[in-house]
Amino acid sequence: MTDAAPRVRPATTTDGAFLREMVREADRWTLPPEAPRPPLDEVLADPHVSVYVDGWGRPGDGGIIAETGDTPVGACWWRLFSTERHGWGFVDAALPEISLAVAPAWRRRGIGTRLLAAAAEQVRGEGYRAVSLSVMPENPARVLYERAGFRPVATDEGSWTMVLTLA
Repeated sequence: MTDAAPRVRPATTTDGAFLREMVREADRWTLPPEAPRPPLDEVLADPHVSVYVDGWGRPGDGGIIAETGDTPVGACWWRLFSTERHGWGFVDAALPEISLAVAPAWRRRGIGTRLLAAAAEQVRGEGYRAVSLSVMPENPARVLYERAGFRPVATDEGSWTMVLTLA
């Protein structure tokens, strides 16, 4: 690992495997960085988690990857969902829901902030009026989202649905 600031780039369909790793980090955010991670197939067996990455690369999917050299270290990605099958932060079928995760060794370096800003700019450029997400109120990332302008619009099973209005 180098100390150079990772660069950000648009995600491609070849990033699907990395996004699967990142959804595990997003889902298991309570694990300390040094703790072992559960097997990926175990995490993705939960349809509430796998919905964020299954078949990633379909119309309405997009993302930003942070990487150092050729190694991805974080991602912010989004999907459009339907009323029949959606994520925890679903608002409506015309509003993308984002997910964000940074590899444990790269946390607390501003990468999440850079990813979120780049993702908001990309989503805005795609013509969306807003973007949503889901976060537990005790998740430290909530502060990042609030700083970026996300505001709570609903609570579901203790999780906040937050929306960022894009100018």
